[in-house]
Amino acid sequence: MKRFYHWPLDPIGRTARLVLAEKRLAFETVETRPWAVHPDMDRFGPGAAPPVFLETTGEGRIVLLGSHALLEYLESAYPTPRLLPASHQDTAEARRLWRWCEDSFKLVNDNLLAERITQWVRRDRQPDSGALRKGAHALRGRLTFLNALAETRSYIAGRHLTLADFSVAAHLSSLDYFGDLDWDTVPDLRAWYARMKSRPSFRDVLADRIEGTRPSGHYADLDF
Repeated sequence: MKRFYHWPLDPIGRTARLVLAEKRLAFETVETRPWAVHPDMDRFGPGAAPPVFLETTGEGRIVLLGSHALLEYLESAYPTPRLLPASHQDTAEARRLWRWCEDSFKLVNDNLLAERITQWVRRDRQPDSGALRKGAHALRGRLTFLNALAETRSYIAGRHLTLADFSVAAHLSSLDYFGDLDWDTVPDLRAWYARMKSRPSFRDVLADRIEGTRPSGHYADLDF
């Protein structure tokens, strides 16, 4: 039995969902909300928060908290397809950019994405215009860097599809739900993202709909 606790627009949770789908693993989902503590979290230890992945095997129950523990476990336990290259150098680069994505986009998510959620999902206060500007400015810098990678590489970390690609794609997809990406300014990144969106593992993510909101017009369009 596999169970995954997540909120659909959480970029970290989306990364895990993409990898689970890429490895064709069936799992039960439990939807959570980032502004409310799910009652099951107390069972998983102090400070536990989604995304959380549970797997029951013949050896007992495995509880995985945090994207790195979760995805490294999936890569080790279910190595087909490989999402970390055989080469040590290529694997190091994939891990570097995977970590960079999560760390670098935190500023964007804590400002731009959080305010969009406040504005369109929670609707409990007016969005903070300063936070929106700060997040949008930070996003432009990240997109410029990623576009430079996409201009010279087949995939984000090099020649192979890796966990870094799914991390970047997941983060961009959450922001794209609200239409916050100016794709015309990053054509090479746009072409890479179009390839990622076309993968079967992306179907469930593109089907996400949050109650009370509608995604941007091109969100689920594969030829955008």
